[in-house]
Amino acid sequence: MISQGIWADNQLVRATTVNNNQLSDAQKVEVERLAKQLQEERQRLAEDRARLDSDKVQREQAKQSSLLSLQATATSPDKNGDFLIKIQTNADTSSLKINGEEIGGRADGSYSVKRFARAGQETKLTIVARDAYGTADTKIISVNRPLEEFMESVLALNVANIKVQPVRDAVAIIIGIQDYKRVPKAEFANEDARAFYDYARRGLGVKPENIKMLLDSDADDVEIVKAFSNWLPVKVNKDKTEVYVFYSGHGLPSEDGKLYFLPYGVDKDLLARTAVGQKEIVAALSAAKPKSVTMFIDSCYSGQIRGGETLLASARPINIKVDQSAYPDNFTVLSASSFSQISSSSTDLKHGIFSYFLMKGLEGDADLNSDGRITVGEMHSYLIDKVPRYAMKMNRAQDPQVQGDAGRILFAR
Repeated sequence: MISQGIWADNQLVRATTVNNNQLSDAQKVEVERLAKQLQEERQRLAEDRARLDSDKVQREQAKQSSLLSLQATATSPDKNGDFLIKIQTNADTSSLKINGEEIGGRADGSYSVKRFARAGQETKLTIVARDAYGTADTKIISVNRPLEEFMESVLALNVANIKVQPVRDAVAIIIGIQDYKRVPKAEFANEDARAFYDYARRGLGVKPENIKMLLDSDADDVEIVKAFSNWLPVKVNKDKTEVYVFYSGHGLPSEDGKLYFLPYGVDKDLLARTAVGQKEIVAALSAAKPKSVTMFIDSCYSGQIRGGETLLASARPINIKVDQSAYPDNFTVLSASSFSQISSSSTDLKHGIFSYFLMKGLEGDADLNSDGRITVGEMHSYLIDKVPRYAMKMNRAQDPQVQGDAGRILFAR
């Protein structure tokens, strides 16, 4: 258009230099046409200039008034250390850099960038976005990847894993004392006892009417003695009935080395009067003349409680040599720890460690040769594998103990 306008201007100039009287009518018409065309061309040029000037002003205003906005977030690192950075700007980006590395421009300003975080340290990322006008915005984000601790996965107890066994000539006394009247609590002892009730019914074939369960205040010294001395003999058929005893709670030795189960109302200063001696319980069990006795004892005699605190200020861990003659030949005793160790509980398991793995073993985990039967030896092998390893994660030593015939079938699935 501009070139045409220049040509028209030149033609018009030449035409006006000629005497108007010398022009023919056709030439006069051509001159008028050129003049009109020139006028129109000038008007178009003026409009184009105005539009260009307006666009330039608008661009300058946009450049001055529009601020680039950058948003950036990062996911948590996965187990391999990989994480994802999500970036979004409010404008077309001409450049995006992460820690100086150019990622490139995007019309929609949207990015998804994969990065790696080192274990045990903080990873910082400086993100710089720039738009077409040179406006920039910067964000700094941090990602933490802690060192992973290996935690052995454990499954919740599930008594449904045990096939319901036929009813047998069997009796069970189950005692759980968690909230003591005068001494610190034994964490999760009640949960241990309540759970074992269903294992006794479903897995050991004990009828409900042949189960005596004592919890907390119901497990005082009188009720415990009555359960073994009065209730039990009525339920036992001489040389035929199998008796199971489950105890979860505190135990304590006296100064002369005697071992006690601590009932609900025990007074640490009157141990001989308010506690129940283990020998007394064994004597009552023997007097009932059952076919066999199996005792599961989730207690310790170290003078400390399940959480590790001292039960008695003057208590010291003791080292008692087990008297094999303390139990008759038809007794099998599985206990949580040696006499100098703590019988621990776990907030993750919500049980005593020994009780949890004992019941997991009864679900079938202790059937090491997969023959459908669990012997005393198999159960002990299973417990001395699982319990110490779990206790070690709590910086404790706990080694389950066993007395009795290792070949005896403890449980048939």
